[in-house]
Amino acid sequence: MKFKCKDVGMNCDFEIKNVSNENEAMEIAKVHAKYAHNISEITPDLAEKVKKAIK
Repeated sequence: MKFKCKDVGMNCDFEIKNVSNENEAMEIAKVHAKYAHNISEITPDLAEKVKKAIK
């Protein structure tokens, strides 16, 4: 599975590659969002966008 910040509209080149499941990708994305984008809380809407962007 993989995820790109750009797929949810961020101007960011961050990518997650080769994770085994959606939960792992979400946890990595949450940490990235906190430190790179100063997003301390993942809203349900943002979580849904990220889940849809995970391929």
